[in-house]
Amino acid sequence: MIPEGQQSLEMTVEEFQMVRDFIHEKSGIYFAENKMYLVQNRLEKRLAELDMKSVRDYFYHVKYDASQKEFNRLMVLMTTNETSFFRNEPQLLCFSDEVLPQVIQEKMDMRGAKSLKIWSAGCSTGEEPYTLAIIVLEKLKALTGWNIEIIANDISEDVLQKARLASYSGITLRNVNSDLLTRYFNKSGDTYTVRPEVKALVKFSHINLNDPRKVASLGGMDVIFCRNVMIYFSDEVKKQIVRGFFEALQPGGYLYIGHSETLHGISKAFKLVYFKNALVYRKDIEKSLSAAESDAAEEVLSAAGLPGTVATAGAARAMDLLSKIKPLTVKT
Repeated sequence: MIPEGQQSLEMTVEEFQMVRDFIHEKSGIYFAENKMYLVQNRLEKRLAELDMKSVRDYFYHVKYDASQKEFNRLMVLMTTNETSFFRNEPQLLCFSDEVLPQVIQEKMDMRGAKSLKIWSAGCSTGEEPYTLAIIVLEKLKALTGWNIEIIANDISEDVLQKARLASYSGITLRNVNSDLLTRYFNKSGDTYTVRPEVKALVKFSHINLNDPRKVASLGGMDVIFCRNVMIYFSDEVKKQIVRGFFEALQPGGYLYIGHSETLHGISKAFKLVYFKNALVYRKDIEKSLSAAESDAAEEVLSAAGLPGTVATAGAARAMDLLSKIKPLTVKT
């Protein structure tokens, strides 16, 4: 018997790179060399379950699994999926008390359709989108005729299945006060199940944020939450994802990322807004169209061997430069 805590799985640098590059190609998630032990540690139990002796064998098992079931399992292994209801209270207070009332008021002033669209990108087991649904119900309970849609997606079908069940217990509920538990959950023993009126607002779907076509299928969002998700991605993929968020947001829409995350070096197309409870990125249409254009141009120019040009030339000059390098083909 192997003593507890002793590493039994051996993984070579070459095997690590094979698995790492495959994950990056398929999902955009990237593990640097200093994460080799983490990958090795998370694969160990799974290989034992499959009675596989080497990482190389497992790599080919995942790569040629047409059903994608093992890849979904691998995504669960490689992402922590640690989440809970009402996680990061300052950001949610900002949404509830500052951003949401502003969005509601602007829509009422426009006298148009009373609709609200929110995207929970990387929703894991559903705690975040259900939290947002509860907040919206609390704010709009006195207002009728609103069409509310909360889109929630994840790359893992396993966690999406748990999210659709909407049954929770234990530590994930630690931040839900007793009044909200009574109003929005049905209790059975130690398990709390989200009530139908909350579930009705949330639509779950499988989306790989590294797939621009899937991301482009979403639009008209008033608010996007993508918290502590992009930490897994390479900078190249982060830029691609944030461009997708920009396109998906309504003019003036808001983007929430993790409180310790930043768009610095990733995108110039958002304005950082300082609210009382938290900092939030906003799509400022008057200022960000040229910035978004500049972001896209910068990547092409960099691929053409002209790094740093955009910073000094500006968006218009960048696009002029692009016209001069038309023969260049850039893979996206």
